[in-house]
Amino acid sequence: MSARITVHCNTTWPEGTCARQLLTDARTVTEARGAAAARGWRSVDEHDYCPGCSGRGPQPAHAVVAVLHPQD
Repeated sequence: MSARITVHCNTTWPEGTCARQLLTDARTVTEARGAAAARGWRSVDEHDYCPGCSGRGPQPAHAVVAVLHPQD
């Protein structure tokens, strides 16, 4: 069995929302958020923010997928 947890940016503006996401093969939300934090994401009160929206600069292209369990 495999699971995929995707972390979505929760930034909203009057015109819409941020579409950035981080795809992970994490087994728990905590593990997914840890992988996101290692890639510049910020998590506050159950809300997640990508590096660009949290003031940490743009998200590099290689940071959109986090493989944590390559043997699964």
